[in-house]
Amino acid sequence: MNAASGRSSLFKNFSALFSGLLIVQIINFLFSLILPKYFSPSDFAEFGIFTSVVFMLIEIVNAKLDIAVMLPKSLEESKKIAYASFTMAFILFALALLICIPVFIFYRKEYILLPFTILLYGIHQPVFVYLNKMGKYNSINLFRIIQVLTTAIVTLTLGIQHIPHSLIIGFIAGLFFATLYIIKFLPPRFNLSHLKEIIQQYDQFPKYGTWSSLLNNVSRNSVPILLMQFFSKQFVGFYSYSTRLLNAPTGMYASALGQVYFKRASEEENITLKKSTQKIMLLTFAVSIIPTFVILIFGKEIFFSLFSGEWIEAGKISQYLILWYFLGVIASPVSCLLDLRNKLKFEFKYNFVLLITRIAAIATGGIFHDFYLSILLFSITGIVMNLYLLYYINFIILKE
Repeated sequence: MNAASGRSSLFKNFSALFSGLLIVQIINFLFSLILPKYFSPSDFAEFGIFTSVVFMLIEIVNAKLDIAVMLPKSLEESKKIAYASFTMAFILFALALLICIPVFIFYRKEYILLPFTILLYGIHQPVFVYLNKMGKYNSINLFRIIQVLTTAIVTLTLGIQHIPHSLIIGFIAGLFFATLYIIKFLPPRFNLSHLKEIIQQYDQFPKYGTWSSLLNNVSRNSVPILLMQFFSKQFVGFYSYSTRLLNAPTGMYASALGQVYFKRASEEENITLKKSTQKIMLLTFAVSIIPTFVILIFGKEIFFSLFSGEWIEAGKISQYLILWYFLGVIASPVSCLLDLRNKLKFEFKYNFVLLITRIAAIATGGIFHDFYLSILLFSITGIVMNLYLLYYINFIILKE
């Protein structure tokens, strides 16, 4: 593949994914603007804590074997790895169900839904990588459109009727129907012999990648849980809603670019990969810098004009977080190089340090009873660690 055709292919694939994600995020953004009319900060706090647990556990549900689906040249070998990923997901689903039954009986009824939610991720994550490998980006886009439309319709229908846990139920409904659509491309199978064989062949992924990703997700998604230990449910709700809105545009861009880059990076030689990686970083910087400064300067005013009243606090939180999001958007698409270049030991150490510093940041603000100190220190931690990750990718990985 020559450089011109490579750039053309990258742009074409990114455009295909981004256009679909743009539709999804427009729907999601409009949906998010309506939500404060029917749900309180406490509802968002409950939803934020539930999804935090989900996003922490989905990193181990496939033992990171879903990432390995991209690596073989043969599609048959990729399918074999996907089947092993499904098997791992079914095993962990059974374990999670056993744990959640007493939680359901003695603590919170909605947590009986947790194992089923994790299983849905365990099923569709390997299929996503498989479709990415084949370049079926329209199918990936349709999955997301089904998910966001179903989530919006179910959540608002239940919310208008004041059904408890509407945000959680709507979230799971969207995931369920989208997963039903996508499994037609690669129906799940349970096969222990495939699992044993694949784990032996790709042992670095479950041995280091699983726990590394778990640490990263725990450090990022446990924030609502940690905040609840020190501050009111209302402030946790503001944080959850603020991150929901910030995730919409940043997640859309990083997800589309990350999927296309992941496929490209698995195929390119080091010299061409270094050039394309640096171009992607510069492009992301150029695209993100103006919106970042708009949120940084006018975040409170934007939230007040959209929602008024108490939701101005969510705008203030977004101002504290936006520089972390900015660097995360630059680092996120290219961070897959850690997996592709077998830097899983580094990734584990990096995410361990990130977890400890984030806990320390939240706890420091909690000790001083200052919510915004917690958010500020949390954001600074993310900024410093993202800068170090970008340095490592540019000056260590790409120079080897």
